[in-house]
Amino acid sequence: MSDNSIILSPSARLARSIQNDITQQQTQAGKTQWHSPNVQTLSQWLESIIEQGLLTGAIDEASPPYALSAFNEQLLWEEVIAQSLKKNAFGDLFDISGLASAAMEANRYVVAWNLHVPREHQAEETRQFLNWQRAFQQRCRELGALESVRYVDWQLAHLAQGAGELPARIEFGGFDQTAPQEQRLRDILASRGVEVAEYATTANTPAHTQHVQLENQEAECRAAVAWAQAQLTENPAARLAIVTPRLSDVRNQLADLLDDVFYPLSIRPGLADMPRHYNFSLGTPLAQQPLIQTGLNLLRLMTVHQLQQSDVSMLLLSPFWSASHREADARALLDAGMREKLPMQFTLSHLLEFIKAQQAEGLLLDSLLANIQAAAALSNTRKLPAVQWAQTLDAILNALGWPGERTINSFEYQALNAWQKALQQLARMDVLDKKLAASEAVYYLQQICTAQVFQAETELEPAIQILGIMEGLSAPVDAMWCMHMNDHIWPPPARPNPLLPAFIQRAAALPNADNHVQAIFAATIQQRLLHSASHIVFSSSSMDGESQLRPSPLMQDTAVLSSEVTLAASLAEQLSCHAHDALEHIDDHIAPTVQEGEHVSGGTGLLKAQAVCPAWAFYQYRLGAKALKTPTAGLDNMDRGSLVHGVLEQFWRKRHFADLRDMSAGDFMDALSRAVHNTIQAFSAESSVASAAVLELESERLLRLVGDWLAYEKARGISFRIVDCEVGKKVQICGIEVTLKIDRVHQLETGGLEFIDYKTGQMPKIKSWGEDRITEPQLPIYATFYADPAEQVAGIHFGMVKTAEHAFTGVSVDSFEAELNKRKPPFTQNFTDWQHLLNHWKTAIEAIATEVRQGEAAVRFSDENELMYCEVTPLLRLPERKLQFERFQEAAE
Repeated sequence: MSDNSIILSPSARLARSIQNDITQQQTQAGKTQWHSPNVQTLSQWLESIIEQGLLTGAIDEASPPYALSAFNEQLLWEEVIAQSLKKNAFGDLFDISGLASAAMEANRYVVAWNLHVPREHQAEETRQFLNWQRAFQQRCRELGALESVRYVDWQLAHLAQGAGELPARIEFGGFDQTAPQEQRLRDILASRGVEVAEYATTANTPAHTQHVQLENQEAECRAAVAWAQAQLTENPAARLAIVTPRLSDVRNQLADLLDDVFYPLSIRPGLADMPRHYNFSLGTPLAQQPLIQTGLNLLRLMTVHQLQQSDVSMLLLSPFWSASHREADARALLDAGMREKLPMQFTLSHLLEFIKAQQAEGLLLDSLLANIQAAAALSNTRKLPAVQWAQTLDAILNALGWPGERTINSFEYQALNAWQKALQQLARMDVLDKKLAASEAVYYLQQICTAQVFQAETELEPAIQILGIMEGLSAPVDAMWCMHMNDHIWPPPARPNPLLPAFIQRAAALPNADNHVQAIFAATIQQRLLHSASHIVFSSSSMDGESQLRPSPLMQDTAVLSSEVTLAASLAEQLSCHAHDALEHIDDHIAPTVQEGEHVSGGTGLLKAQAVCPAWAFYQYRLGAKALKTPTAGLDNMDRGSLVHGVLEQFWRKRHFADLRDMSAGDFMDALSRAVHNTIQAFSAESSVASAAVLELESERLLRLVGDWLAYEKARGISFRIVDCEVGKKVQICGIEVTLKIDRVHQLETGGLEFIDYKTGQMPKIKSWGEDRITEPQLPIYATFYADPAEQVAGIHFGMVKTAEHAFTGVSVDSFEAELNKRKPPFTQNFTDWQHLLNHWKTAIEAIATEVRQGEAAVRFSDENELMYCEVTPLLRLPERKLQFERFQEAAE
């Protein structure tokens, strides 16, 4: 037996931490040379001992069993369970993955705790599990494999028989409870003469404790971060810990607050990857890392039949493949064009055709096209073993230029290393003896990356460690904040396994068996916490939404802190709070004036935006900012509205009301059908967003909707002659050129003109027509600026073309006739006659146009709901403005 020692820990994180602590202790003691401590995880050490025994011949097995990974074990359980449920009429309704997870846990308990379930106590679910277990073990024998719990038993059996050279002393560090297999290991080590001891990760004396009751979870997070800031301000060398039983729930919230308080400059893109002095023990799924997410999306791009436009859009904007820097602008334009012209789903060949078409129009996409074509040549439609797929998928990503042309940072480099482990895990699926299609291989790789936790190593020694409550520290810290000390969280609620009898789980004191077991477990953890710091603050929440909460019973003997607790502020709140003292306010709401001859696009939409919110008009129409189109399945509301306009234009060309009135039913349907056919045909020639089946359904809808509308117009009985449809005209309004496009202009028998604007959505609010700022100015502009002075304008109306809601809404000269006073809109009460109203419109619209010309661009509006269709809402920064107003009001009070 060698004269050495080793420290064993339950996790790789704790093993690294123990090793770093010992090294730091030696350095602080002034030593320049020392033996590096041998710290390993329990599973790593057992594997090395068995490997040593096989190499030396101490373990005499020609074919040692293969250890199933957790992922392969889950898949094998799923296979067995799915096979057994084939005979069940409702088998497709079962959650196979959930059942497999429960069966894995039950199997681990049965084997590790050596449980036996008497036949008379076997309920249906237990009998089913035992059948699955027998089938699972049979499959393991066929594959020459063992699941993890039986593999540990196999390792311990050989260790007991003398396999491997053991150290003189083994210390166990960070194990809160001793499970049966671990206790068996300790007994075997002692029988072989090894000195078994505990490595102290806690202090001998308990901490000074306080309990803080806060309003809710957010307040707990803010208080913990503010506490950490105060501790480090007082002692920059302090070592701190923030502990919670719900780390996964608050991880992002804590990270954001820590950055806002300690690293506000990290909000800048160039400093986003700056080193931090805090570290989370809980990583995130590998699949969530942007670099890996791009790789998985690229593999789906090359292996699935139907591509989702949203996935392709994400890939085009990703910096992690092909010539992402050189072709960035061209790819962004390709994304915008794809949103306009391609459907929500399409094939890879369709995408390649579209890229070639855009390339022909001048976009520089040579590398993108070459990379996709090279990767497509490597794609395989045959079923292959997993190990071949691991190689093929890696080659496909290389052909696509992944991970991109820029130099990756340390964080991304570690993610790449973790990706290689994921590919190795995919290759290890070969032990299951099954061949996979391309889509299956990518699906399993996605599952592997989702299950694989990624935690990048920090460059700096963390001053603040954020841990789950089950995770131990390698050494006591100076101070600790422990969150979520509420009775519904801590002790954790019981979660007995549904496949084993509850009384057997209670008798064996299995983890999660009942509340008594959980209480004992929580008390054990609590004792470890109490000896892990000099000072501990426990916090709990008083409310969760509308529900009142109570502190954990483990807080009964802890003194409650009655003084006010400081809460950390977000970066936005910090800036708002210090705005009066540290920031200079500049009222910069005037943009450059519109120069003579300068064209401002937007038509009536420009003046509408200016009336609602001047900044909207400036950003969207003068600077040209706009939202990218959101893909929809088939036709969106705008497409459907445009088709209605198109059908009505087609129908009314060369027709008048008299033609509609005198048409026979057959002639009417023929004319309407031709109008629908011509409109659909023109639409499909310009856009491929909808399939033939969708357009056929839309044709039927248009026949019904427009047919009912025209029947409504016929029954209304107001005679008119069509002057023009979808007519365009440019007019000058106070130096601003505005392009008008009017859905319909018709002339009444009295000679007056009426302007009609079709609407297929919500009815516009016309109340503002009587106000100084006309926020729905389209029709008033037509009435005051379209007609020649010699022409008489008789009215303006919105034509509401909606199923069962057909109506004309507006105002006309008739609205001022005494006998028709009931039809007079309320806003007209302030006007003596029609001409008075027309003059008001002209004055109000010219005032808005003058604002545009003078560069008025303030973020000013009377009703936030009127910004519903604003495409540049993020540029208005409404949340920040609201926060500033709130701070100003608080300061004023």
